[in-house]
Amino acid sequence: MFGQEKVSVIVAAAGSARRMQGIDKMYLELGGMPVLARTIQTFENCPEVDDIVVVVKPGGEEKFRTKILEPYGFQKVTAVVKGGSERVYSVMGALGTVSDDTDIVLIQDGARPFATQELIGRVLEAAAETGAAVPGVKLRDTVKLVEDTGGKLSVSSTPDRAKLRAVQTPQGFNAYLLREACARLVSGELGDASKITDDASLVEALGHKVTVTEGEDDNIKITTKSDIRKAEMILDGRGGGGGAPVSAELSYPRTGTGFDVHAFAENRRLVIGGVEIPYQLGLAGHSDADVLIHAIMDAALGACALKDIGTYFPDNDPAFEGADSVKLLEKTAEIIRDASFRIINVDSTVIAQEPKMAPHIDKMRENIASALGLDVSEVGVKATTTERLGFTGRKEGIAAQAVVTVIKTK
Repeated sequence: MFGQEKVSVIVAAAGSARRMQGIDKMYLELGGMPVLARTIQTFENCPEVDDIVVVVKPGGEEKFRTKILEPYGFQKVTAVVKGGSERVYSVMGALGTVSDDTDIVLIQDGARPFATQELIGRVLEAAAETGAAVPGVKLRDTVKLVEDTGGKLSVSSTPDRAKLRAVQTPQGFNAYLLREACARLVSGELGDASKITDDASLVEALGHKVTVTEGEDDNIKITTKSDIRKAEMILDGRGGGGGAPVSAELSYPRTGTGFDVHAFAENRRLVIGGVEIPYQLGLAGHSDADVLIHAIMDAALGACALKDIGTYFPDNDPAFEGADSVKLLEKTAEIIRDASFRIINVDSTVIAQEPKMAPHIDKMRENIASALGLDVSEVGVKATTTERLGFTGRKEGIAAQAVVTVIKTK
């Protein structure tokens, strides 16, 4: 049973952010506090934890110091180390700074800010008793093992869902056991480090049983843009994450409208909603002239009472010549987050006599949702004609209009 053991925490925050398309999720603000700071605060507040080691990206030490360590005054952070080429190497580097008298090591994802004190306690109890423990939650969906059969996937078997768990962090280990596993990995006894997908896998490779304790549904890891929305909902449900409750004033919705039009032009690609549509003409413009994305950008900026897209992405700036408007939409989302707003809904209409938009609308919605960190269900895209009236009816160009709803986040 857990008693007077010394506990050290390793916070792994050196990920590449590939699935966040380059956005550094550790420094994204949730309720005015960076994700990584929220994660560290959880263990700073845990009376059983003696010290914390944080692993950051190589070259990220100064950013961590100025953005996290100094502003929040964490007293238990005793070391900051740079990450390795694989997660296991990052953990090994951090483990080298953990004192020899540490009994239990907890390893936590830096982008998992919602672990509760109760969950930490369960992991510590189990790790003290059995030497290794992880929290896990039951799966809601049936899982299929698949195989490639002639270029198509087919089901090879269906595991018993009752025996499956989605594993979370913190994961807890007897310090001696974890050091032994790391040493044997370095010696080559445990195989390829890239196959070690979580910290428990390293200990499992020794043949040691890992106890599974009860995890928590809210203990999510922020990995993709859609996870940001989930995290904000969890934070709202917790009344701001331990700070002041989220007030009705902050969450009151605000709406902006956007309109854009581009003329047809020869020798140009036709790109609408990030989808290249086969057609004999494209749209004239400095960027890729994505009329739908531009309308959405202006609507989003307008909802926040910010300036229009021409201010942020001027059409006389060579940097934006031929630019991918989906990328500009991603940058617009960053501008909006920096202004302490969150987009919660998009509705839009493409106005064109031709070509037909219907076959491409689902992909447009996916592109827009991904760029804004929304679920596809929160993005509407429609298409209409003007019954051959006006410039769109004469097939001189395409127009788009959009409505975007946002809420204040702090």
